[in-house]
Amino acid sequence: QYKITPAVVETWSRILARCPSSKLFLKNAVLEHEANQKHLAARFRRHGIPADRLEFGGRAEHYEFLAAYSRIDLALDTFPYNGGTTTSEAVWQGVPVLTFRGDRWASRQSTSIMLTAGLEEFVADDVNDYVERAVRLAQDPESPARLTELRRSMRARLAASPLCDTMRFARAMEEKYREFVAAGQQG
Repeated sequence: QYKITPAVVETWSRILARCPSSKLFLKNAVLEHEANQKHLAARFRRHGIPADRLEFGGRAEHYEFLAAYSRIDLALDTFPYNGGTTTSEAVWQGVPVLTFRGDRWASRQSTSIMLTAGLEEFVADDVNDYVERAVRLAQDPESPARLTELRRSMRARLAASPLCDTMRFARAMEEKYREFVAAGQQG
């Protein structure tokens, strides 16, 4: 829940306001409690988004959690602390994550994942571009077919990317260790 900052609620509300047929699905262990759902719904209501535009899901076993991605067309990244594992799992499940380049390491993880997976069209330049891209995707009549096709290829795309190339990563780490040892012997 700490990732759903006031700026995130305001930004997601801007998107929802411009996409009246869209809903936002939020799934988190704390959201299994009605009081937390009401609190979060009140935060959106302050921006003009009624509770019926929000759907909540609580705690789930990991495979059930992953299966919930089948309900999602597009994941909206949080900021300034965005996804790492969550972004990787979304892409693995075939759901693109809309993100933007942040101003710190914790706000650039999703950008790195999306770019490495060849999904640069889902990386916005800033928060305003993020909103515009989300609205375009929601309003474009071609989006459902495009996202369905993308869903079919996304896991293979991620698996073939350097992000999942563990051998390449291990060789690069070994080389760095050799460099550290050589530098230590010289100085």
